[in-house]
Amino acid sequence: MEEMKFNEKKTDQKWRLSEFQYDKETGIYVVPAKAIHTIDYSDGIKVENYILKSIRNAKNISDDSDELMRMAKDWPSYYHLGVGRSNILKSLDISHDVNVLELGSGCGPITRYLGENFKSVDGVEGSPLRAQIAHERCRDLGNVRIFCSNFKHIQFDPTYDIVTLIGVLEYAPIYFADQHQQNAKESCLSLLKLAKTALKPDGVLIIAIENKIGLKYWSGCPDDHTGKFFDGIHGYPADRGPITFSKKEIEALLKTAGFFNISFYYCFPDYKFASTIISDIGDEKDFYLHNWIEVPFTSYNIPRIYTFHEGLVIKTLSESGFLREFANSFLIVAGQSTARIIRQPDWIAKKFSTKRRKELRCVTTLKIKPKPYVEKKRLVGSNAEYSVANNTTKMKHRVGDSSWYEGDLVTFEVFKALFESDFKKKILDLLKMYYQELISQYYTGIDDEEGYPVLQGTSFDFIFRNIIRRGRKLLYIDNEWWIENIPADYMMYRCITVDIIGLQRPWLTKKIRNVNKFTIELIKHFFPKYGNVRHNKNKRLEECVQNLVSGGLSPIILSRKFQFLRNNNKIIWPLIKKIWDRLPENTKLKIRKWIE
Repeated sequence: MEEMKFNEKKTDQKWRLSEFQYDKETGIYVVPAKAIHTIDYSDGIKVENYILKSIRNAKNISDDSDELMRMAKDWPSYYHLGVGRSNILKSLDISHDVNVLELGSGCGPITRYLGENFKSVDGVEGSPLRAQIAHERCRDLGNVRIFCSNFKHIQFDPTYDIVTLIGVLEYAPIYFADQHQQNAKESCLSLLKLAKTALKPDGVLIIAIENKIGLKYWSGCPDDHTGKFFDGIHGYPADRGPITFSKKEIEALLKTAGFFNISFYYCFPDYKFASTIISDIGDEKDFYLHNWIEVPFTSYNIPRIYTFHEGLVIKTLSESGFLREFANSFLIVAGQSTARIIRQPDWIAKKFSTKRRKELRCVTTLKIKPKPYVEKKRLVGSNAEYSVANNTTKMKHRVGDSSWYEGDLVTFEVFKALFESDFKKKILDLLKMYYQELISQYYTGIDDEEGYPVLQGTSFDFIFRNIIRRGRKLLYIDNEWWIENIPADYMMYRCITVDIIGLQRPWLTKKIRNVNKFTIELIKHFFPKYGNVRHNKNKRLEECVQNLVSGGLSPIILSRKFQFLRNNNKIIWPLIKKIWDRLPENTKLKIRKWIE
């Protein structure tokens, strides 16, 4: 949740953007009486000064900057500096020869992407400090201008091909209500009508907003804007502050504002750092869209609770045709005629893998013609084979088209097993089936020096999240990695820790007290001599692999109270992290509450 403060001085005067004056000191455009047009809201002056300093000192300020990503030290800085904010726009096939008006530029991560990819960009931001940060983020882009003002004090001309409201519409009740004290929906309607005045007749409005009844709010994530549990589901009973909408509500609001050609896209875990985006094409059940969504969902800045298992509920919703209705966020394209600017999708789902080093980031797409198939492309550079290595490990990354298979991922069988009385037996049965296929398909006929079978390099990602089961047959999907000399026990370790424990931690606290002991016990069923020494060897190998893939770009978002430990103490911090990883989930929740 963004902790924002609003304090605006009132005026009825309106200005055209052409009347704004360029301020050489800040690099932004302001009106002569700029004090009456700004809004005082922020994530905190210290946070935003840190963001400004980070961007000023960075050499690489591009949309996908690894350098800025490394500077993220908590949720607010990660929100503004992290890679992946532009995924929602990357999912759309937008003409590059367009003029864009961005209403609500914030600290400029989306502005940067727009400036890199489109003809011209005018960004409007109400906070002077944020406007300055957005300008700094785009300092080397001559096609970007940043204006500082509240939108309601601007009279727009219909000169833009695209207007964006990304994470902005929901705040209209706070900063856009008029002197007649409009209610929340009326304020949002007024903002939509204002956005329409800036569009050409065939222009397009792009909105990104959370779903009022998004699944994560039912399952225990607090409201992203108010920080309260179930606030949107309860209909925002306090009746003040930000507001979001269900699909039907926002669709009706757009039609009232004069938008009739409306397309929805559905974002998970949300629009901020969307990893999965689903179009309106195809039946949810027919294409097993639940396979494309990662759980559990993250609560960014406030501890969450767990009311039900999100994975199982996603599957139920998908099979019932309600998954889109309960998407956590919407990406909306609306206009009179959108075809000139944004091409209609020829895909059903997209999955972005961006928590990696830049060269390995990719997007996986479920395409529909001539028949369903899976396309995988890198986001940067070509699709040629790429290698990463250190002193002990070498990995190869391969992308390309592959077949699409009907069926559920094996992870859903793991989810179901959690609620069985004989949980461990169910897991062992799955692992026995898995191990048999692992050896049958990938055993090289060679054992390592400790007697463990060595597997072919292409087996690295043959784990439950990448396997569809048909009876006793296991179908390998999303095979993009190769690593040489893989011991079979490491693959068992990887499957257990990543897809049994890693996806189930909130639900395993009552079943498993010691994760390492549980993992070793399972692997001993296949390798009786497996013990702590070998287990720690596999743990180090997995850490090595993850570091190769991520390039050290997976920040641990902490409370500011513990930042000094992470940043300044190379001895105590690793120990704290090790202890933290071993704590039960309910204990972690209590600690998070105490921290906040």
